[in-house]
Amino acid sequence: MATSPITPRHPRWTGTGLSHPGLVRTSNQDAFSVDNDRGLWIVADGMGGYIGGQVASALAVTAIMDHVRSLLTAAPREADSRSHVTTVLTQAISTAKSALQARIANEPNLKSMGTTVVTAWFLPDPEPSMAIAHVGDSRAYRIRGTHLEPITTDHSLVQQLVAEGHITPDQAHDHPKRNVITRALGLNFSSVPDVAVHPLNPDDVFLLCTDGLTKMLSDEEILAIVLDSKDAPEKACQLLIDRANGVGGLDNTTALLITPQTK
Repeated sequence: MATSPITPRHPRWTGTGLSHPGLVRTSNQDAFSVDNDRGLWIVADGMGGYIGGQVASALAVTAIMDHVRSLLTAAPREADSRSHVTTVLTQAISTAKSALQARIANEPNLKSMGTTVVTAWFLPDPEPSMAIAHVGDSRAYRIRGTHLEPITTDHSLVQQLVAEGHITPDQAHDHPKRNVITRALGLNFSSVPDVAVHPLNPDDVFLLCTDGLTKMLSDEEILAIVLDSKDAPEKACQLLIDRANGVGGLDNTTALLITPQTK
């Protein structure tokens, strides 16, 4: 007997993203993906040269999306329950690392490539929540009311120095080794993700972004832009990128806003 295809549950949050190469770099090694039907959003920041960074970020985004989508198609109720989310996202990121390793095996000139990744996944049950998984220094923020809260901790050398009390957060912002990351998807890095599940308030907004944004703008500047335009998320993303470029545009910049549906 024929069966009807499974229709994914529609999330109550919708993602909108934009990316720009910036004013200094000639290529964009960032990548992002939006699947509003399944409530899955990803941002990645590639590294490893002109070609390697683009390949790494694109491979990671595709592999993570494909892995989670396949689980939702095969067993939607089990795959999106909170009890399974850490395993699912950890496996998805492991699959992405394997995809990079396979590509490097075929193209050894890409051996230095790698990528950060930050992923948000809407979980409707048992209570509406947002799962966040990340590796590297691409970030997730939650805007709740008029407050912006970082909900990821950078896997970076300067963050480690801050945590150990060797430097202050203000010193970290301009530290000469602020680009050194301690985890990433690539051959020479740990790629174990941090995964957390955040219960949702109805008006919560989430921002996923690469360090091209966070190294150019303060949290206060980011919050002001989002609050001014959160009802027009594409405009807000564009304004974030424009502001980052306006103060130098030293890196590729990607901003992805996840906002509650209004209807």
